[in-house]
Amino acid sequence: MKKLFLFLFLTMGLNLLAYDFPLKDPYIATVFGSSTLMAKGIQEKIPLKYYTTNFVDTREIPANLEYQDDYKFTVALQDKKAPLVFILSGTGSSASSLKTQYFQRIFYSAGYHVVGISSIMNANSLVSLSFEKIPGNLINDGMDLYRALEKIKPFVESKVAVENYNIMGYSLGGTHSAVVSFLDSKEKVFDFKNVFMVNPAVNLFDSASLLDNMFDKSVNYNVDNFFIKINEILTALSYSQGTSVDNFTKNPAKILKDLKISENELKMGIGLVFRLNAIDVNFLTDYSNQMKNYSDYKIEKYENMGKYFERVNFATFGDYIEKIAVPYYQERYNKNMTVKDVAKFSDLKIIDNYLKNAKNIKVVTNKDEIILTKAHLNYLKKTFGDRLHIYPYGGHCGNMFYQENIDYMLNAMKEGR
Repeated sequence: MKKLFLFLFLTMGLNLLAYDFPLKDPYIATVFGSSTLMAKGIQEKIPLKYYTTNFVDTREIPANLEYQDDYKFTVALQDKKAPLVFILSGTGSSASSLKTQYFQRIFYSAGYHVVGISSIMNANSLVSLSFEKIPGNLINDGMDLYRALEKIKPFVESKVAVENYNIMGYSLGGTHSAVVSFLDSKEKVFDFKNVFMVNPAVNLFDSASLLDNMFDKSVNYNVDNFFIKINEILTALSYSQGTSVDNFTKNPAKILKDLKISENELKMGIGLVFRLNAIDVNFLTDYSNQMKNYSDYKIEKYENMGKYFERVNFATFGDYIEKIAVPYYQERYNKNMTVKDVAKFSDLKIIDNYLKNAKNIKVVTNKDEIILTKAHLNYLKKTFGDRLHIYPYGGHCGNMFYQENIDYMLNAMKEGR
């Protein structure tokens, strides 16, 4: 019996040690790993095409946003009958973003038809697709995305035979893939064979707050410090030689040290990406819904936007909730609604019972995920059980293009229900 326990212990230990993703720091992984394809056998070129479609306008599109009138999506089709996977992009990303294209290449190489879908927080989705133009309410967001998929479905089927439908997403797209699956469990338009969630947020409000705070703390609550740091980093990079993605994966800590880029600067960079999306969301939702926080009159088609973005002034996701989302819901639904009330709309717990019993859903995340709290991670464990796979490290989406992660994802999608 002792020998059996020893064997099991050693076997489990070997399994734990077997994961060898090279970027073990969560911030380095998030910055460099999330945009690096570390796998073999993935086609470099696939027949990816861009398409547009129209949805019924719920209100007049402002003149300066008419270029976003058509909803954009990307498609790559096999030349024979095959399963199809919809790929939902991360926070603010478009259907043509690098990360979404990587997933399209991965799944296309594995024999799938692929369709890239922009984040509901992307400018194009906000203007051309979103019904209320107030993203963050998971059910409303899911309904918007579901309408897009419903319209794309016959378009694809007119071109090629589809064996079955699947959906996956990363980051916010991972969260939304679960919500879209929930809606489809009622509507039965797709009957998704598989749903795969990569590094999803559990509560959008909480995750946004973590990222807001990350950026604010990194610049010591003074945006001027950001511009000073950026200038220092660009100067360091201009003197660097031979610094490539491959070099980063081999010895990232040394290279960052040579460039004098600290962990705090990495946090600033991560926070900045999300803050730029927060600025877009603040301005577009405010202007589209005539909330008049940042613009109190009609903007001309070719007007200089500088003065408006000066008024936005690095607005946070917290600002969006307090200045736009809460007043919007108070006016239309309940004048007593609070920030806490609105935040509940952004929590996966609203479809808790469905998630616990949906056997076609599988989830991957990382133990050092920077957009999850300990409570969020515990929720994922409790809700998904053995349908959840937690990697020991990888930050936020930092390891999703690593060979082992890709193999696990493709195997999970192939197994089905």
